[in-house]
Amino acid sequence: MIWGGVDIVRAGAAALEILESLHGACFAMGWDALAIARLLAMPGATGTIAVIRPAAEQDATPAGFLLGREAGGEAEIISTGVLPGFRGRGLGGALVSEFTARMQQRGAEAVFLEVAVDNDAALSLYKRLGFVSVGLRKAYYEPAPDKRAAGPTDAIVMRRNL
Repeated sequence: MIWGGVDIVRAGAAALEILESLHGACFAMGWDALAIARLLAMPGATGTIAVIRPAAEQDATPAGFLLGREAGGEAEIISTGVLPGFRGRGLGGALVSEFTARMQQRGAEAVFLEVAVDNDAALSLYKRLGFVSVGLRKAYYEPAPDKRAAGPTDAIVMRRNL
């Protein structure tokens, strides 16, 4: 599906290496292909990749991803990220908007996510997309290996009604 000039493509088992690479480039403690495969094997789980196609089909560049799931009328964004060189171009918004639209079509009434309290760019994006804070998870994110002295980071739980 083309979303605002970006191809948002479904990402299943054939895309595990791409998803692993994207996750590792977006997060200090990226997930490996096995962890992603286990997630995608869960009922209601889904993955998508934002693909930039600047000139021709062979120039396609995976630039972002979203992993989520839907169950019992609710959806959850489990992990999403955009490669550093492509941030600020609307890819994150396209991924989240495509996911929320698809979950609404599947009957979900709300979408939840957690975001680190110090991730200002993500918090701004989610607020622009209609998410509101509904809770706080203390010490939710383990620190990156180079930041262990700082300790775990709290997460804001956000919700968007569909």
